[in-house]
Amino acid sequence: MRAPVPALIYRPTRSASATVLALLLLIIGGLGTWLTGYRLLTGSWPQRTVTTLNAIGTVSFSSIAALIAAGIAAACGLLMLVAALWPGRPRHVAFLPDDIPGQTALHRSDLAILIKRHVEQLATIRSASATVRRSRVDVVVFSDADDLDAVREAASEKTDEALEVFNPEGITRSRVRARRVS
Repeated sequence: MRAPVPALIYRPTRSASATVLALLLLIIGGLGTWLTGYRLLTGSWPQRTVTTLNAIGTVSFSSIAALIAAGIAAACGLLMLVAALWPGRPRHVAFLPDDIPGQTALHRSDLAILIKRHVEQLATIRSASATVRRSRVDVVVFSDADDLDAVREAASEKTDEALEVFNPEGITRSRVRARRVS
């Protein structure tokens, strides 16, 4: 009996929230290390630290400054929590499904290049650009032809044909726009 094949499609890490938390901990840890070293070398705390801690100790929880600081801290914490829980967009997309166990994956930008090359085979198109979104492909074709609607229709058919050939998972539709170049 064969072991199941692991999926190639991974969600990106929650690097934004982890980076903010790491920087915050690095700053607090560095400050604590500096204060401890200063205390060990001189035998007393720095005067600015003593006055700052005394000022913080005298602030009541009903003061405006304390409420603003608590609100900012709560908003930052909530944003970091949402960033950590929000699923990221996978960088790779499965395509070319078949009956063989396993998965074929392709980077989204590489899929966009394949679709772009497929559309650029039309004779009336000078160049094209493609972008793969969550569930659709956006294609912009550049042509010097007079009838841009016919160019757009032909490019739309080529894009749909490419989507049928590659059959990317989750990408079911396309949007094609035509622009005139001189």
